Amino acid sequence: MFQKTIESITGKVKKRFKYYAHTKRKLRRKPEGQFAEVNFGAFLLNRDMGRYSFILCQMLKFSGFKVVVKLDPRFFLNEVPYKQMLLAQDYTKVRGSNAPNRSVLLHGPGEKRKQLNFICSYKLIDEQIDAYYLPYTLHPRFYRTFSDNTNFDACRKASRATRIIFSGNFERSLYNNKVLKDNFGWTISRVDILDHVKSAYKDDPRILYAPTQKHFYDLLRQAESRNKFIIAEVKTDPEDWLKILSSGDFYLCLPGMGMPWSHNAFEAMAVGTIPIIQYNHLFNPALVHEENCLAYHDFDSFNTALELALNMKPEEVERMKANVIAYYDAYISTKQIIKRIQRFYASDEETLTIALPYLNEEI
Repeated sequence: MFQKTIESITGKVKKRFKYYAHTKRKLRRKPEGQFAEVNFGAFLLNRDMGRYSFILCQMLKFSGFKVVVKLDPRFFLNEVPYKQMLLAQDYTKVRGSNAPNRSVLLHGPGEKRKQLNFICSYKLIDEQIDAYYLPYTLHPRFYRTFSDNTNFDACRKASRATRIIFSGNFERSLYNNKVLKDNFGWTISRVDILDHVKSAYKDDPRILYAPTQKHFYDLLRQAESRNKFIIAEVKTDPEDWLKILSSGDFYLCLPGMGMPWSHNAFEAMAVGTIPIIQYNHLFNPALVHEENCLAYHDFDSFNTALELALNMKPEEVERMKANVIAYYDAYISTKQIIKRIQRFYASDEETLTIALPYLNEEI
């Protein structure tokens, strides 16, 4: 017991030293040109939320700002991979900031200064406010460089190996949990969808299951998989992910662990793969059934969506694919987010509220 206490104290001291080693007490000298003074506060920086702070900082960097980000000691208590991504960037890390909590100050030549304010709440879904609703994103690994999340041409033009695809984690304890049902009672979890498919489509030759990664990759190479629905209850190697997504005409976009949004839907759309999705109404603007998605709201409409996808004529698939790419480029892409930030910076507006309806902290 005594030994564990000593180890715990030692660990905390080491992390405190790490905090001081990585950060400056304050910004002593302003960077030349445009810079963003970032103070996301503890909520957006810590634990799994670190993925969003990294992406937001990179968006500012891609928009032409040098990034100065305020960290706090808690940032180092649990260093998930997304925090390592943030630390690896050439940001200036400080312990103090002039930016208010949950905001970014955009500085320019002379005394030019603009402010971005961030609001995180599920209430923003129903209680629409006058704000820029930031779209959900690809996985953080696609934001290490600008080209990582803007160069999708090869995947969009790739020949498709199968009709519908899903690959991902189906672990019941993670993806059939109480949090999802409590916050979004209408959502059908990915585990429930898998159970339904195995029951309703038992022995259906159009449904292929891949229990291992090798089996999954083999199925994608087989000509007889062309008009099938492949379900892989496995994760793929990250470097293969976009290629995997672009192997299907459609991707079954199942919800995340605690909320409907999942990176997989946005990554699928980036490469021109049509989403089969329950939460199409949570997009801004909403995705439209049979225009840029196949939408379902219960098990019966899910069955209908699957049949539509499996029996759709090639020309209809191409029409929907073109619509998906057009939607992504117009509303989700990094280039559009950059344009919005830069337009605000060049405008006469002094503040811009950015709404994140997929993150929840009471206002």
